[in-house]
Amino acid sequence: MSEQATTTGARPNGSDDESELRSEIVGQKQEILRLRDRLVSMDAELGAAKGRLAELEDRSQRLAGAAARLEARLPGLGRLLGVAARLLRNQPPAA
Repeated sequence: MSEQATTTGARPNGSDDESELRSEIVGQKQEILRLRDRLVSMDAELGAAKGRLAELEDRSQRLAGAAARLEARLPGLGRLLGVAARLLRNQPPAA
């Protein structure tokens, strides 16, 4: 009989522990969903950044190719344009 009383007496305590565990599991599931959503959004941002980087690299290669072709046809043009660009950058803005 004393075992039954102990088992019955432990049951409400076990119920509290069980409800705490269930609450903790629900909280963990919500955190997992939040982190998963964050991961998905960050992955999308990374994909967009990689796409933009690929565009810029392609454009840079095209410009470098065009510059090389111009330099091959008109030797010294690159240096002349570089000097002109430096002069324009160092010029104070017009008032």
